[in-house]
Amino acid sequence: MIDRTQHSVLVVDDNPATRYSTARNLKAAGFNVVEAAAGAEALELVEFVSAVVLDVNLPDLLGFEVCRLVRSKATTADLPVVYVSAMFVSESDQQQGMRTGGNAYMVSPVDPDALMATLDQLIGDRPTVAH
Repeated sequence: MIDRTQHSVLVVDDNPATRYSTARNLKAAGFNVVEAAAGAEALELVEFVSAVVLDVNLPDLLGFEVCRLVRSKATTADLPVVYVSAMFVSESDQQQGMRTGGNAYMVSPVDPDALMATLDQLIGDRPTVAH
């Protein structure tokens, strides 16, 4: 198992209550947390984290586009991205999330234990240094 205290997770969600809840669960599990309310803000922060929990429905860019842009940069191409959405929940939405580079797709509300297990696995599998 990874040492969560050595890893930061970027939580991207435009809903303050959802973002707070997700961040609180991650902090309680031992992760360091960085928060963003929009896609452009998230893109400025991805260089400094070990994983991203990404809402799809953002005010400026869809999460799908944020993930595509994360994948297009050499420094973040292998960054674990976990989509979490309450609105984009169809099978085709989930398939689009995987096509745009997501590592996992979870429908909100997400079970915190399932999210932690997913992040542990994805961060543990990543071949780069801790952030």
